[in-house]
Amino acid sequence: MSHLKLLQHLRAVLRILVAISLLLNYAKIEARQSLSEAEDLELERQLKLLNKPAIKTIKGRYGEIYDCVDFYKQPAFDHPLLKNHDFHPEMKPTLPNLLGDDTSSNINRPFNIGLKGGGCPTGTVPIRRTTKDDLIRQGFLSQIRDADDSSSDGDDIKFGVLDGTNSTSFRGYVRHAIVRIPENSTNKIAGTGAILSVHNTRKNLTDHQFSSGYISIQNGNEHIQAGWTVNPYVYGDTHTRMYTYFKSRQYACFNTRCRGFVQINTGVALDGQLTPSKWGGPVQELPLYIARDTSSGDWWLLVNSNNIEVGFWPAKIFANLNGFATGAEYGGVVHSSRGVPEPPMGSGYFPSGDLKKDAYLRNSTYLNENNQAKSFKDISVKLYATSPNLYRVNQYPDSKPENGAIVTYGGPGEHM
Repeated sequence: MSHLKLLQHLRAVLRILVAISLLLNYAKIEARQSLSEAEDLELERQLKLLNKPAIKTIKGRYGEIYDCVDFYKQPAFDHPLLKNHDFHPEMKPTLPNLLGDDTSSNINRPFNIGLKGGGCPTGTVPIRRTTKDDLIRQGFLSQIRDADDSSSDGDDIKFGVLDGTNSTSFRGYVRHAIVRIPENSTNKIAGTGAILSVHNTRKNLTDHQFSSGYISIQNGNEHIQAGWTVNPYVYGDTHTRMYTYFKSRQYACFNTRCRGFVQINTGVALDGQLTPSKWGGPVQELPLYIARDTSSGDWWLLVNSNNIEVGFWPAKIFANLNGFATGAEYGGVVHSSRGVPEPPMGSGYFPSGDLKKDAYLRNSTYLNENNQAKSFKDISVKLYATSPNLYRVNQYPDSKPENGAIVTYGGPGEHM
């Protein structure tokens, strides 16, 4: 083959390769456009599933909308195990005498966690409206699903929209600084409670980070968690809010964003706005209890010093927590996506023993099988910090009587 013919042959091959490349690029563009349309339809479908018809709407402090939804039409009752429930708006739990808080000090409490105008009408409950911006910001990642319990060691966790059929994976890390009642099959824990100092480090977090203080109960891979959080991923801002998170069977999510939690209270929403403490004072607090109904076995959430009943997670939605819990946790948790700096935890400082500066939980208790409130002195506990160079935790089981068992925690993360 002459040099000229070889050159002509190479040019022909090159033209074919260019044509193939153009066709492949066109196919990819078409696929992306098709996927984008499918995602938009999925967004609309999610919104219809998540948002129920509103009888009244209430605007929150930061502009968010709460829909007053008919009690019987709230998201919880989309759960397949709650189709034939006998719950009603006037339900009251059968609970032991939980510890109140009559401390008179410069601590600011109780503060308003209720909705404007007294909340929703009788027979309805407040559910925060999910917007398309929420779903777009979260990339179809409204809920945490199938979170592996090993994530407390810093392993990957998965986030996903949860409608019972679809999930989009997302990877990141979770770090803890906690006092833990280690899981033990012989433990029979009927509840946990504490008074949490509330914080916001004012170092703006990104959509790929969150920082929280919490209490939780566990049994196997199921758990219920409640506390305060700064979570732009979920809320689209860096304000401090109350929050809950639960995992049961294949369901897991924050607040009422998937099927499970039955809202009872008409004036207190799960993600109510909180006023954070100032470093050095004044301190703001959030009293919380997660307690098991002695009659039904349902797990109730109670807030504030007078133990306001917000609602409950029905025992029947759980495979393990349909009985007692076998472990509990008290402290702080942060999350960041891969490649994103670890955020501050608690007050943003390592605990120093000064309760005007430290993030803390005081009157930290658990309920035993006889529904008696017990302290850390009555059970084996362990201090656990995933990254002690970034976050630390201390405990004081024998503090002043009004403070009970104290847990202090926190750290600057990688924002030193």
